[in-house]
Amino acid sequence: MSDIASPKNEIIDCPFCKKGKIDIVTTPEFYSYKTARAFGKAKKIPVVHPERIDVQNKCPECGKSKQEIKEALISGTTNKSHEERLKRIKDSGLPTRIEE
Repeated sequence: MSDIASPKNEIIDCPFCKKGKIDIVTTPEFYSYKTARAFGKAKKIPVVHPERIDVQNKCPECGKSKQEIKEALISGTTNKSHEERLKRIKDSGLPTRIEE
């Protein structure tokens, strides 16, 4: 088992405007081992390293910063208009009005 997973370079569309091209480097989740020592003994403990996304440039079209793009990729949310939210709620079958 290697200590580091191989990073993957990708070019994706901007999560906000869907027009600009953004370079990202994705390092998948991987395990490594750490050695813990106590009382003259040593034990290897597995350590989990979570997936890491590094954004290389900001969006040339809408001008969103690298940090904003990274947060949108991690959380999976973007700023959607009110109409888009209502359409998604109606498509899922949820009521849009509360009646008495």
